[in-house]
Amino acid sequence: MISISSLRARLVERTRRVDERPGYAAVLVPLLDVDGQLSLLLTRRTEKLSTHKGHVAFPGGRMDAGDDGPIGAALREANEEVGLPRAHVDVIGLLDDFPTVTDDMVVTPVIGWVEGAPELVANEYEVARIFTIPVQALMNRDAWVVRYWDKNGIDYPVFYFDWDGETLWGLSAYITLQFLTLLPDGPPIELPPPYGRGPIRGHPQAVSQD
Repeated sequence: MISISSLRARLVERTRRVDERPGYAAVLVPLLDVDGQLSLLLTRRTEKLSTHKGHVAFPGGRMDAGDDGPIGAALREANEEVGLPRAHVDVIGLLDDFPTVTDDMVVTPVIGWVEGAPELVANEYEVARIFTIPVQALMNRDAWVVRYWDKNGIDYPVFYFDWDGETLWGLSAYITLQFLTLLPDGPPIELPPPYGRGPIRGHPQAVSQD
């Protein structure tokens, strides 16, 4: 299995993209050992929600005033959505800020190693299903489909990955592919720059859960 220490080292080495928008959100990208395979934990949102009904997503949401930045927001949302205790998550780093397609919010992915085997419980209002995808399966180029979406006359690629009756796509797929850039072989397909415009600056990793 890919070592968490090597992923942590890659995150420390890279300079991440920091973006600014009126709104801020964060998601937790939970890594866990499933039968000896490094896997990503994802959810399918319920049809009760006002936005992104039925979409596959990482646990996450808007940052609250009381959150300690994106890490605090991601850990809080993961606890609220799937019952993942903060004490079981070792935060190993952050990926780039991603602007949403509406260009009014940025989403910060927080990568966390889930220690032990905590019992997860889906929030009935928000989460219809909790499931995992082995990282090795995500490295299969033939399993990915690329379609194009026209925005202001520009064709943007949209990535799709089917697994166990679920479809990973959109921003969650983009975040997944950037995570795969941390692996020795890199992602299975070339990753274009994120959507959106606005002030951008590079920051080295500085991760703290205190």
